[in-house]
Amino acid sequence: MKAKLLNINKRGLKVDFSWLTDLEKIIKKDYKLKKQISIALVGETEIKNFNKVYRNKNKVTDVLSFILDDKYVLGEVLICLSQARRQAQERNNTYKAELQLLTVHGILHLLGYDHEISKKEAARQELAEQKILNKLNK
Repeated sequence: MKAKLLNINKRGLKVDFSWLTDLEKIIKKDYKLKKQISIALVGETEIKNFNKVYRNKNKVTDVLSFILDDKYVLGEVLICLSQARRQAQERNNTYKAELQLLTVHGILHLLGYDHEISKKEAARQELAEQKILNKLNK
C-alpha cells in the first residue's frame, strides 16, 4: 500500500475532509508531488502563537504553512477551524468550500507560491487555487 501524500490530523474533531483524497490526486498529477504534507486542524490560541512566533503578527489567522522539506515530508499546513467558519460566513461561502480553499492555499505555499511577494505573484497563486478548486469540485 502506498503512503498517502496528504495526511490530516483532525485531533478528534468531526470535520468532513472526504474530498482530501481527490485533492491529493490533483496535486500529485499537476505538481508531481512525491513528498508528504501534513495538515493539522488547530484552535485560535495555537495558530495565534505560531503566527506571533514565526510571522511576528500577534493575531489569529486562517492558515499557516511550514516547510520541513526532509526526505519524505515537504511540510505542514495548519488550519484554524473557527477562523475558517467565520470567514465562510463573511464571504457567504460554505464551510466545506472555505476549508478546501484554505487547504489548497496552504499547500501552494509549500509548493513555492507566495502571494505576499507581489501583485503578480498573488494573481499567479489565486489562478492556481482556482484551477485546483475547479478540478476538485467538478
